[in-house]
Amino acid sequence: MKKKNTRKRKILPVILLVLVFLMIAAAVIVLLFRTREIEVEGSTYYSENTITAWVQNDKLAVNTLYVMAKYELLDGEVPSGVESFQVSLKNPWTIRVEVKEKEMTGYVDIDGTYLYFDENGTAIFRSKRLVDGVPRVEGLSFDASKAELGKKLPVEDDSIFKDIADVSQSLKEYSLTPDRLSCAEGSVSLYFGVVEVILGDSGYDVKIRQIEPILAKLNELYPNTSGALHLENYTSESDSVRFVPAK
Repeated sequence: MKKKNTRKRKILPVILLVLVFLMIAAAVIVLLFRTREIEVEGSTYYSENTITAWVQNDKLAVNTLYVMAKYELLDGEVPSGVESFQVSLKNPWTIRVEVKEKEMTGYVDIDGTYLYFDENGTAIFRSKRLVDGVPRVEGLSFDASKAELGKKLPVEDDSIFKDIADVSQSLKEYSLTPDRLSCAEGSVSLYFGVVEVILGDSGYDVKIRQIEPILAKLNELYPNTSGALHLENYTSESDSVRFVPAK
């Protein structure tokens, strides 16, 4: 009995010491790693306030270690328009969020709200403000009530999104921003002011490369004249293009 009592006397201080250590560690985690500030980098069409509100939309987000573990270890959910969401600690009480947004291919106007989609036709962002450099797309037929963020726009033939993505990529490469893009009946057309540029259904890059110099020439020959510039049959070997003024 004496040996057992002696052993208990030796173990008890160790247990108390461990408990005190755990209490101190818990206090440090709760008090020192309390979320006081969130810094956002890399967001363009998502505002800093939107990203901050997203991170804080969790009762446990008051702790910076929890937030970092949620997104770096537990694969926490991110906004539909975000490709990557990296969270780190600037210091124990400050969270740094590095955002990489998905690239927008175009947008559709739904009752005054702009719904942006990516190269696959997936709706990724909804806003009442326009994002610079993203073309407005017309001619997509679908039930707007069934359009959801994070899901493909419910068009009948989603192969059109590859054409839109190819056109959008070439427009960015040549720093062109049309007023709108139409993809009715499988043929793509761009609108620059009063001029419609008909691209057809293939070979977009070589055609779009010619748009800027041709529009400049048209402005000299037919200033302020509406009409259609036919590039649907244009190739790198073509010697001329056809412009048909509107009647």
